[in-house]
Amino acid sequence: MKYSFLIVFLFLFTNSSSAQSFQSGLVGGISTSQVSGDGLGGFHKIGLQLGGFVSHPVGKSSKGQFSLYYIDKGSDQPKTNFQIDLSYVETSWSIQKEYQGFIYEGGLLFGVLIDGSTYDYYGFEDPSKNDFNKFDIGAKLSLGKELMPKLFMFWEISNTIPFFPIQEHPAYISIFNKGKMNSVLCFSFRYLLSNE
Repeated sequence: MKYSFLIVFLFLFTNSSSAQSFQSGLVGGISTSQVSGDGLGGFHKIGLQLGGFVSHPVGKSSKGQFSLYYIDKGSDQPKTNFQIDLSYVETSWSIQKEYQGFIYEGGLLFGVLIDGSTYDYYGFEDPSKNDFNKFDIGAKLSLGKELMPKLFMFWEISNTIPFFPIQEHPAYISIFNKGKMNSVLCFSFRYLLSNE
């Protein structure tokens, strides 16, 4: 079941060139993240975002887009060795709108955790704090700009939806603060492999 998204994506990706209304492409970039609720602050955890996408027009200046990619998330304390290291295979469903030379994008995210570890202030892994939820459900907002034909630059911010924390607090606080959440800033490039 966890590979169903990959199968669907590869099917669309490999057949997009024969369907004129579909576009496919690659995405690659840098992620900086923090974990809300870990007692630290700042987007100090640096990682990668690598994958691909398929898009389809839904109007004269709008598109629907499905993406599948690998992304690093977590938190990092630069003055110590404390670190929350999380790796996900993530899908996103989004709507893009072009307006005055920019691309505005909003959508939902669904990530599957493939590796999650917590390291203490001395750099040793703490297995007792590795009980992360298997899924990360979030939302994102992005701003893009075409740099040249087929090449686009995007700035993206995303956050776990509060109802679905990546790790629950030991004691109940409130329905809007059930546990730790991923907050991510991404800077990426998207390259189209097919023309409209």
